[in-house]
Amino acid sequence: MTTRAPFRSLALAAVALAAATPAAAPIVARFLLLDRDSVLSGELWRLFTGHLVHAGRDHLLWDVLALVGIGFLFEEYMRDRFWQVLGVSALVVGAGLVILEPGLPDYRGLSGVLNGLWVAGALLGARAEIAAGNRPVAWLCVAAVVLGLAKILLEAHFGPLFTDEARLGAPTVLLSHALGFAGGVIALGFRREGGSTCLAMANPLR
Repeated sequence: MTTRAPFRSLALAAVALAAATPAAAPIVARFLLLDRDSVLSGELWRLFTGHLVHAGRDHLLWDVLALVGIGFLFEEYMRDRFWQVLGVSALVVGAGLVILEPGLPDYRGLSGVLNGLWVAGALLGARAEIAAGNRPVAWLCVAAVVLGLAKILLEAHFGPLFTDEARLGAPTVLLSHALGFAGGVIALGFRREGGSTCLAMANPLR
């Protein structure tokens, strides 16, 4: 694992905190919330910005603490791919919910994309540690991937494992976690070659 300050994660956390200030929150909710009807009307930016909107203080703090924790664990492995993983995961979660959850009027929160950052960071960490000959840490990264997937499968059967919906002030949309996990894996399928970005259909860890 890495110990360098996760500046990208901290920057994203700062944006989420700023969006929740009393002065900004009403405007943010009006124009940035991932509202299904608005997205279908053409306001496609909400697929990305809705993840910055939160239902209340507890919802926000839970997401921000998880984001910073993931940053300390895995951001150094992702480096600039952090933004790529974030963007792809946000799109997969947002579009997936609009398509697959027609009864869900809106969505807010970072929990979906956090699953993408978790799996992508852990996979890249495993690759980096194997290349460095540090197999014990590589296996810890692999275990993190397995734990993330196991959590999603357990939630599908038992419901939310670590969150209290009443306290958070918003329902836990479990599909968003699975979509985020998938988005993180998909994001690793894109790599830069010769100054352009292409889709690698083979091993995303190459």
